[in-house]
Amino acid sequence: MATGAVERNPSEYTDIANRPDRPVAQPLPEAESARRLEEIHQYLTDRYARRDVVTSTVTKGGIHLDWVPVESQVADGRIAEPPGENRPFEAEKGEFPAEPVHFELEDEAADRGPRGTVPLVRLPVETIRPTGTLNDWLSKGPTSRLVGPPGSGRETVAAAATVHKYGYSSQSVTCYGTSGNINAWNTYVERSDEFALGQLSLSRGSGTGFQTLEVGHQTYKDLYGDWVPHLFTFYTTNGYTQSGDFKGGYNENVKGWVQYSGTVHPGALSSPLSSFGGTQYQMALKVQLWQGNWWVMVNGSWIGYYPASLYATTGLRDQGSAVAWFGEVVDSGSDPATTQTDMGSGHWPYEGFGYCAYMNNLLYQSDTAGTMTGYSGSTWASHPNCYTVEGHFSNTGSWQSYQWWGGSGRNSSCP
Repeated sequence: MATGAVERNPSEYTDIANRPDRPVAQPLPEAESARRLEEIHQYLTDRYARRDVVTSTVTKGGIHLDWVPVESQVADGRIAEPPGENRPFEAEKGEFPAEPVHFELEDEAADRGPRGTVPLVRLPVETIRPTGTLNDWLSKGPTSRLVGPPGSGRETVAAAATVHKYGYSSQSVTCYGTSGNINAWNTYVERSDEFALGQLSLSRGSGTGFQTLEVGHQTYKDLYGDWVPHLFTFYTTNGYTQSGDFKGGYNENVKGWVQYSGTVHPGALSSPLSSFGGTQYQMALKVQLWQGNWWVMVNGSWIGYYPASLYATTGLRDQGSAVAWFGEVVDSGSDPATTQTDMGSGHWPYEGFGYCAYMNNLLYQSDTAGTMTGYSGSTWASHPNCYTVEGHFSNTGSWQSYQWWGGSGRNSSCP
């Protein structure tokens, strides 16, 4: 009988003695653990069976892809058109040189589906063994938040052993999109039920009416079945309280996302990744509200969209009311000690370029005509001795508005 299990990353850091400084998740009875896992596996099996699959391929990195007719994703078969032409993303030169990350299907020799089809990830069901419920697995982390950034609509939540930790910046402003670059690292995550990410977020509303659109770079073994970072998209229509089709969730695990690109997709692997003191790589992201859809651009290519009709008129139907760029770590309750999961590179703002992760050229769209305006966020760190953020939003150099973000998790000042 297969059951859920919390795994430890085989790329082990030097162990630090456990300290029982917060609640510990109690192990489930075997029968309940097996029931939960079977529900998740059956959910995925049924979902994949409903796809109109033309062909399937496997990337060099081991990502299984189903190629479906692009029009099969929407009920009326009418796929929207993006805001404009793709614009190839070029390397940054000068004082802080950085290269764009590269996605597997961008290789000329990559195995792809026929013209008119798009790739949807088929997760490796047998390697996904979360211990939570289906709703937990579909949600932004294994259980409800204990901590939410100020003004995020997530301050009041149910008690749980899991803690979400942030190096966060946000700007409250009427907006119709945002753009910027995220420095991409192969971030260490200690346990399979924890994640580390860097992302953007557009949001509006409060409480259970809080709605978001989120895009970024994430390592999360329980979600993807591996220990490496993936491009991700996420949305919620109800303040993270429920996940499912047209309610919210990751990537193509729930209905909502419409895939447009034949080369870059949610769940994709990117390479190379930044090296400590060496070459830096970054992912250029943009979100734009256009003709009733929230479009997502990655490295200059429009990859897909969330229909604005998913959202309420008091939410993201017509505009956002806040932009955020941040790092986030889930510190699970499966171990009594503070996690050693890194945020970003695992290093600190004072260490600077090549060592600490950054987000730069941060802008937001200030009107429906597409005008981009400099981002001027307020910073907040939920656990500053574990992870932090340092904003530079008045910069007039080539990086424009930017921030350093990251941290090591458990250390002598973060026991």
